[in-house]
Amino acid sequence: MTQDDAEAARARRLVHGQVCYLQMPAVDSTRAAAFYQAVFGWQTEHPYQDFESPGLIGQWVRERPPAPDAGPMIWIHVADLDDTLERVVKHGGEIIDPPSPDGPTRMLATIVDPEGNPVGLASHSTLDG
Repeated sequence: MTQDDAEAARARRLVHGQVCYLQMPAVDSTRAAAFYQAVFGWQTEHPYQDFESPGLIGQWVRERPPAPDAGPMIWIHVADLDDTLERVVKHGGEIIDPPSPDGPTRMLATIVDPEGNPVGLASHSTLDG
């Protein structure tokens, strides 16, 4: 299957209202790519600024500054919140809000990536185990 065929197949799976493309501010796209690949497993096309995450494609852009206190915020599901937070710090991110419960089966935390973008983390599981 060619890349064009793969893109066409992906487009056919999109539903009305689904978020399908994301532009993330990044002064240093190489640093951003390394962070998101190490922490979340996103794939990056080198030397381009494009990335692919589960269910979403996008790119890092220089012309849009991070907005830590304004605008929409991306929330990423993670399988193990504690492990993810360790990787965030190890790869240059910062924990802003430590894990806290949000209902009976969800834990939330907030980080800032190395480019200054706030990112929410959500882990869905039972809180007692």
